[in-house]
Amino acid sequence: MKNNKEILNEFGEILITNVFDPSYEIINNPIATFQNTDGYKNLFNNLSKDGKKEFDNIIFERMHGALFNFLKIFEENDQFKLVYEENGEQINLVEISEMLKSEIYHENGWIARFSKELNK
Repeated sequence: MKNNKEILNEFGEILITNVFDPSYEIINNPIATFQNTDGYKNLFNNLSKDGKKEFDNIIFERMHGALFNFLKIFEENDQFKLVYEENGEQINLVEISEMLKSEIYHENGWIARFSKELNK
């Protein structure tokens, strides 16, 4: 059986690479990918570089907040469980983390360590 840290890291990597990165990818796509779409023209044509950077920050904070609130559900509602299972043994991720919702935060959090999009 994996140790608690390995279990949390595995879940964190899956969460970030399968939820955060695909959603955040739009921020890092080359402008040429979107520049001829109506949505891009309506949103970005009148936006300065500073405005684009601020937009990027807002998107990051909202996604960060959504993941935080998602994980908070498992901490504050005992009827919902986030369980790792191996060889019939079950480990509740809330019980092995000091604060599951905070695993995504800080410089060594899941986003900082596992996001391929954020680190482009």
